[in-house]
Amino acid sequence: MADGSASPGSVPAPGLSRRAMLTASAAALPLLVSACKGVQALGTPPPPPAAVRALEAAISAEAAMIARYALALKQLTAGAYTAAHAVQAEHVAHLAQLRSRLVEPAGARPPVHPPPPSPSPAAGVTGPHAVLGELEMAEQAASDGLIGELGGLPPSLAQLFASIAASEATHAEYLRAERRVR
Repeated sequence: MADGSASPGSVPAPGLSRRAMLTASAAALPLLVSACKGVQALGTPPPPPAAVRALEAAISAEAAMIARYALALKQLTAGAYTAAHAVQAEHVAHLAQLRSRLVEPAGARPPVHPPPPSPSPAAGVTGPHAVLGELEMAEQAASDGLIGELGGLPPSLAQLFASIAASEATHAEYLRAERRVR
């Protein structure tokens, strides 16, 4: 094109010299290098909201309850074992429900949570009656703990916590009835 106009995909306009292009590129280099820092340039991310922290705590508590039942099942015999195993299965379902509410961004590292404390039997707890009594108290404490969290939660999460708290209160009554049989 002899008239000086550039066609698409051709060399830059004649008014822009090679030296000007190199100068502009060199000036942009620090900006490009600083942009490579990505998200780190923004600083540390904010702490998770209170609802997320409550959900993570409930997940840890359910995992600890499942571990407590695993330990208790080793100390129980026939009927008491069957009853405790049924309750443990419900805790596994609770844990699945809680975990389904925790949304992790794609590609995010799973949060580092300390492992749930290893449940240890109370000193001198022996026999099905005593083991069921310990489980009953743990169930009631778990129910009370979840109820105490309801006030600051969004409605859908509060509903889940209330449902699990009611279930755990029922577990306590069920274990109390089982203890009477033993």
